[in-house]
Amino acid sequence: MGIRERIGERIRRLREAAGLSQTALAEVLGITRQTLARMEWGEVPIDSEALFRLAIHLECPVSRFYEERDAGKIRLALRADHPELLDARLRNLLLDRLAAIADLEVAAGLEIQHGLPPTEPLERAGERELVIVQEVAQEERGRLGLGPVAPVSDPVALLESLDVRVIPFQLAPDGEQGLLSGFSAFSETLGAGLFLNNHPALSLEHQVFSLMHEYAHLIFHRRSYQPSSAPYRTRGRSASPAEKIANGFAGHMLVPPAGLRRFVGSLGVVTLTDIFEIKRIYRVSFGTVLTRLQQDGLVGRKLASRFWAIWKKNGWQTQEPERMSGPLCFHRRTERLARRAFARGEVTQDFLADILNLDRKELATRLRAWEEEALEDAV
Repeated sequence: MGIRERIGERIRRLREAAGLSQTALAEVLGITRQTLARMEWGEVPIDSEALFRLAIHLECPVSRFYEERDAGKIRLALRADHPELLDARLRNLLLDRLAAIADLEVAAGLEIQHGLPPTEPLERAGERELVIVQEVAQEERGRLGLGPVAPVSDPVALLESLDVRVIPFQLAPDGEQGLLSGFSAFSETLGAGLFLNNHPALSLEHQVFSLMHEYAHLIFHRRSYQPSSAPYRTRGRSASPAEKIANGFAGHMLVPPAGLRRFVGSLGVVTLTDIFEIKRIYRVSFGTVLTRLQQDGLVGRKLASRFWAIWKKNGWQTQEPERMSGPLCFHRRTERLARRAFARGEVTQDFLADILNLDRKELATRLRAWEEEALEDAV
């Protein structure tokens, strides 16, 4: 059963539960009964504006039309010591966004899918498991065309090439409760979504690591995501095994062993300057570089302790030194899909304005530009 059919079935069930006839609900939507019937059968798409009106009339969140598409609800993985930071309003808003992008993909003529590798369920974080994590990271680098040495220059584009939807949100760090860096969602029918906190207070290094960390959860844990209320620790020796696995994957994906060996091989002793140079090359935090150097045995315990003391003394655990400049670039895939769906005549302007976050005037300008470029391409 495709997405249109599933949404249509959900609309029919909610309509019947509310005791409404097709004629009565069609009047609310401003369409004919016949059109509503075709929507319920999944023969025609329904845009976000109509779903929003339905949600208001039926007194339910928009996400209700997308829930329980497979045997269970959409599964989430939170990278937060305090999962309550993701309140119901923000959760539903972001899942609605994921569902809207899935609709856009269908309108653009794509099948809902994901390019994730076969899952490798790991519940422990022992020595054997961490070796597997490192091997999977190197396999992924090869599969994605990065090779054994190159840095991940555009992590958002890399993940979107796998049809993993990367959706940003902004949530300020809370001094008392902590930080929600990001989370991921997975459904057999909706596919994969990765939600990243890109609040200005968070460095780009932190954001890039969070992206790869959440990607690791999709690889290793998408079959066993826990409810948001489950006990979970992200830091220290008491960190949950899933966190250790995700951190290990992210570190090896972003700072590959071969790249470190190539850089350090010509050096006598690693210096502070060397760590900053590796940090610039691989676009990661000072702490990530030092952790990776230790993991690969490229700095001894005594020297590493000196570097960690400098890291702590300067407060670099909260204020990243020599932060990368320039934001990550989001929404490029959504823009391409929107343009394709518009050319196919499968979406309304209201839906486009909503999915692209544009007002009427901005959308009109964007559509004119698309039409002009299409004419130039035709010529």
